[in-house]
Order: sequence, then C-alpha cells, then structure tokens
Amino acid sequence: MLIKEIKPIGKVGKNLIGDESAEEIIDKIIELPLRKACKIYKSKNIETNMSSANKKNLPKKGKRVEKEDLKIDNKIHYFSPNFLSAGRGYAWIMINYDVLSNENKEKIFEMLNKYGEKCIWIVYSMYYAIYPKQEEYDEYKKRFDEKSFRMVYNNKYPRRAVFIRMPISEETTVEEVEEYFCKMANEMSNQ
Repeated sequence: MLIKEIKPIGKVGKNLIGDESAEEIIDKIIELPLRKACKIYKSKNIETNMSSANKKNLPKKGKRVEKEDLKIDNKIHYFSPNFLSAGRGYAWIMINYDVLSNENKEKIFEMLNKYGEKCIWIVYSMYYAIYPKQEEYDEYKKRFDEKSFRMVYNNKYPRRAVFIRMPISEETTVEEVEEYFCKMANEMSNQ
C-alpha cells in the first residue's frame, strides 16, 4: 500500500502515557504507517503529541518544505510557519522534548547529527514567546534553544518539541514509513 492511498484521520492528539487503553486509541487516532512507532514510544514512556503520514503530506508539485524555506527570524509574525510545515513532503511524529529523560535528550542531539536538519526539527512554540513563562534553565534546555527555531502552534502542545521526519513521495509505501519510524523509535531508551 502507498502513502498516497492513506486518508487523513484528522483526530486531535492526546497524551497516552499512563492510559490503559492506549493501544486501542493509537489504532483509532494514528494513521496506519505510524501506529507501530507510536506504540514503541508509548512502551518506552515517551510522549508523542501529533503525527501525520497520509496523502496530504505528499510534496506539492514535487516540492518539500525545508527549514531554509521557512521565514524564520524568531520574531513574532502573523505569517510565522506553523506545525503543518513539518509535513509538507514529509511524514512526521512530534515528541515532547521537555519530558524526555536526559539520556533521550542526548539521543535527540545524536540523531540530529546523524540524520541532519531535514529529518530532525528542533522546534520552540511561538505561543510561549507571546506568553512567556519563567523557568529554570539547564544544559539541555540551553542546547535545545541553540538548535531550535520557532513555529506556531498552541499551548495544547509542548513548548519544546522534536519533529522526526521522513521524506515521502508518490511511490513511498506504508511499509517504508513504518520501518523508518520504528527504527527511529528503537534508537530511544526506556524512561
């Protein structure tokens, strides 16, 4: 089966950590290519917040959105890029960075070095720039901020997020997406 055959589910994300019916919920609200990976993350106690792998993610006119295509200057603009930009030409899963163990935060930076900025986006929500909240900074928040760029999404989702992305095309299969994201999920540690 091809990604272009997958219809968007259109359900709102939900934190399933600690939910006994998580497997059933994942089967209902996560698109088929990402279900196994989301179950791996859940089993490792890693919070995923949003994901997408469907025909709407296919590149428009063969063009994928890359970080360098976004107008990013870390100032607040009406037309600042939003989280949907992560999925233009890519399947993706969003992970809550702030609740990762330090070991897994380290793994995120290793993955960034290994796979590059096309596949790992380190994103800070513009919502929190508008409504700042005082917090203590540690080494991992500082490292995050050095690598991050700002995107627009609301406070229902995490202040600091990691988008794990895979380039897709008209010929990409569900199995290829599933394999890629399971590999990425398996690189993370239990927490």
